[in-house]
Amino acid sequence: MKKRILIFSLLLVVLSALLLVGCAAETKPEPEQETIPEVEVIDTTEPNLYEPEEPDEEYVPVPDEPEPAVGFAIHGAIHRVEYGDNVAYIFGTLHGSRPEWFPLSDIVEDAMARADVFALEFDMSDMGALEAEMEELMFLSDGQTWADVLPQAAYDHLVYVIASYEIPYEDVRNMNPVLLVYTIALEFISLLSDVDMITTVDGYVRDIALARGLPVIGLETVAQQMDIVFNPPIDVAVEQIMEFLPPMEMLMEIMNSDEASLDELADMYESNDISAIAEAFARTSSVEATIDSPAGIYSREIIMNYRSTYYANAIARLLRETEEPTTFFVAVGLSHVMRSLGGEEFTDIVEQLGLLGFEVVPLW
Repeated sequence: MKKRILIFSLLLVVLSALLLVGCAAETKPEPEQETIPEVEVIDTTEPNLYEPEEPDEEYVPVPDEPEPAVGFAIHGAIHRVEYGDNVAYIFGTLHGSRPEWFPLSDIVEDAMARADVFALEFDMSDMGALEAEMEELMFLSDGQTWADVLPQAAYDHLVYVIASYEIPYEDVRNMNPVLLVYTIALEFISLLSDVDMITTVDGYVRDIALARGLPVIGLETVAQQMDIVFNPPIDVAVEQIMEFLPPMEMLMEIMNSDEASLDELADMYESNDISAIAEAFARTSSVEATIDSPAGIYSREIIMNYRSTYYANAIARLLRETEEPTTFFVAVGLSHVMRSLGGEEFTDIVEQLGLLGFEVVPLW
């Protein structure tokens, strides 16, 4: 049972890696009229200093300016890299949020204010492409069912699990089983954590770019990311089905497990405890049951290392090939910015840009 809980915690980390009143002024009282001393003669050609002046117009109280929002000053392990007249800020996000996270730290907000172009993992504003890709991946091809593509053990397990969730088999038998695993896992996350998986830090960054009318580009395409995450090799898919999707009766044990706390990861992120996040990544990724398994290798080598290397090369091309002086603000999952801190078997964008000859300077 402990093994299953640890493996499920790995899924949570992977998902989080893929995956923020003015007071009215009081009305001023009219000054009281004072008694004019009889012992002093007042020159009537001058204003009477003892009589209150009539106001030019009725006094209207003016509300105070609202106090600026104060967030947790999240810096996301932000880095800066230059090439000629071009600059890129690289900021690590969590693919979720809490309302009190925004605004971000001054250094991050300032970097966004300087940006000419925003770069995300993929272009989140292109919802048409995202919906089209999800439709493509949602169902098995050629009318196939789970019985046609899964080994018997994985098929039996999946049928048993969805029955425990009271999901009719006929409704999902043609659905991509890996996509179903992630869908149910996200439902678990909503129960396990107070982290909002819909309103993300990435979305906050995108909305700032769109509000300023600036271009938002993707370091990879929607199709690339969706295919890597939801269309893995069959041995990886089978392990994900067998190990990542617990039946309903395990829910309470997982919820009560310290190993499955996304809240803990969110606490580390909002407190800028980068070393603790690195230790958590290393601890979860070194679970004996997964480190050398198909799913563990795929998560490490493809979802993490391959994509971090791909992102680094994309950033290098932007810096080298953009002719006009341009400042880029790059926002990617935090694990792609500092994952190598979690162990030698991992790499990240910062390390890869260094290998490409760039000097990447931490700003946190």
